[in-house]
Amino acid sequence: FALAQVHSDVCLVQVCSSLAHEGCHSALSAVEAQIYAHEFITIFRYSHPALLHPSDIRILEWLDEQSVLDEEDKGTVFLARDVMERLRRLT
Repeated sequence: FALAQVHSDVCLVQVCSSLAHEGCHSALSAVEAQIYAHEFITIFRYSHPALLHPSDIRILEWLDEQSVLDEEDKGTVFLARDVMERLRRLT
């Protein structure tokens, strides 16, 4: 998971983890991302898949496993409060 700027919005996304090393895409290939919408306080809910041009997404911060609780079967993600504070500063 990562905080990312998608087009002009800052949001929570799930993308190929090797994106950080540019191993899963080139400058010309599309980036597959799962977009999560902010629902309430620290809760995000799965919104939709997106196929993005690399210039349309900018990773602002990769999130470590300790900062994220993913309830995959429910499509819900909880973020740690310190991450939410950083997200507030980005938006």
